[in-house]
Amino acid sequence: MDLAEWFAGKRWVALLELIDMLPAACRLNEAIANDPEAAKAIAEASQGRASDPWAPRTSEWDLNATLLSEISNGIKVLTAATIKANGGKPGDVKPFPTPQTKIQAAMKAAEREWAVQFAGQFGFSAEDL
Repeated sequence: MDLAEWFAGKRWVALLELIDMLPAACRLNEAIANDPEAAKAIAEASQGRASDPWAPRTSEWDLNATLLSEISNGIKVLTAATIKANGGKPGDVKPFPTPQTKIQAAMKAAEREWAVQFAGQFGFSAEDL
């Protein structure tokens, strides 16, 4: 692949798609994060817009990330248990976010649909769940 040809051929969409495939920890993203003009544009674009909670990208979630998130969650639980054992109030323990995929959303919707149908057999409605 010759990026100069893509640039000369004005293949902007292909170039942007290639840039989007870069890992989060790359020099391009560092340069964008430290560019005052880009920071201003991103801040203006995000004004008044509700954002979804952050979740890591599926392409960057591997065995190491899985193990580290499990270790992190375990430390949070142990810290909460220690606080509670000493008479304190630990608060809610929120697990480290994991990638969110359309497959997970579809499975959750299918489970809810099954639960609504099952509860309907006993005279309950979807609003009761």
